[in-house]
Amino acid sequence: MKHIKDLLEKNDKNQAPIANRILWKVEQENEFISKQIKQIKQSRIRIKKSFDEKKAIYQYVRGDHRFHLSDEKSSEIFDIMISFCQADKKLPYDIYNRLITSNVYRISFDKDNIHCRNPEAMAKAIEKSNIIIICFSTEYRKSYACRLEAEYAKKRERPIIPVKIDFGYDPTGWLEEIIGNEKIDFTKEFNTAYAQLINQINEVNGKINKN
Repeated sequence: MKHIKDLLEKNDKNQAPIANRILWKVEQENEFISKQIKQIKQSRIRIKKSFDEKKAIYQYVRGDHRFHLSDEKSSEIFDIMISFCQADKKLPYDIYNRLITSNVYRISFDKDNIHCRNPEAMAKAIEKSNIIIICFSTEYRKSYACRLEAEYAKKRERPIIPVKIDFGYDPTGWLEEIIGNEKIDFTKEFNTAYAQLINQINEVNGKINKN
């Protein structure tokens, strides 16, 4: 760990972000998750105490863990987060733009590569998202930042929709363990794959709303 911390202190533009992610995974991730669990319980207590059957039913929502986060945008909740490698921008951007154009979904999309530099920002985005779309590829599989993101989503039990964006790649290793073999293939015909994606989103949302 001393070597990792030394790399972080040197502020090398290539090594420092990697060291920062490793340190967060080892030293901070569990503490961060513990805080989220505590906030879930506090949210449920607050909602239970504020219940008044004379008021409209829409005021009462379940104690969702995505409420009351500490950052200044704590009230913003996302329907979908798109997880992708910055080396594979084109198809993830096409998917994001189509979803945004529909004016139906609130999307978390890391345009500025903040998640790679700041693991806690990544974790907060996942905490506030209902569904995670993983745009997987060879580059995604090789990226430690993407692995950290995918593993955190799996650990926090977020519904994951795997999307294939690399024609010559199928998931292996740690990535296969997270997403399995089911996928929506965007390497062939975009509109067909997009329709399948919307059907999958609607199916997952239906399950979420039942809980």
